[in-house]
Amino acid sequence: MKLEVCDDIHLKEEIEELAECGIHKGCFGTVMQVGEPRSLVIFYNRQDIGNYAFAWVENCNLEFYRKQLYEETALEMMEWFKTQDPTKKTRFSETHLREYDAVRVLVEKEEYAKRGVHKGMVGTILEPEKIDGRWDVYFEDEEFADTIESPILETDLELVFRPGEQK
Repeated sequence: MKLEVCDDIHLKEEIEELAECGIHKGCFGTVMQVGEPRSLVIFYNRQDIGNYAFAWVENCNLEFYRKQLYEETALEMMEWFKTQDPTKKTRFSETHLREYDAVRVLVEKEEYAKRGVHKGMVGTILEPEKIDGRWDVYFEDEEFADTIESPILETDLELVFRPGEQK
């Protein structure tokens, strides 16, 4: 099958230069420009929903997954793509934390305080992925009677304890 713009694909092979950017075998993406022998693909980071990276990939390393489900979505995506510079976003953002890590809030921010979360509080990540650079962190309230859930930027957190690792 010949690839077309907005086809959803996945990467068939582990490619060292892509792996260095966080893009590994099985990673899903969407074709943004079709070329011969390579096409430009936007890959999606499963560990950080909303995070993406562009890469030129040999067509033989791409496997068709499905046609874009909705024409309207494909048109929106192409309009968005016109505003992007693929050379500026070629790797996934790094992720230093993971599910079940105990973390401490490093900053006092109004958006966190509105939810009852303040600098120095320790909570636990209970979701397997971050979304737009934020982890859902669960904290006990001051009376230990209820749980506060709040999305916190990874850059505003520090690791306190990782289950299974000795300090």
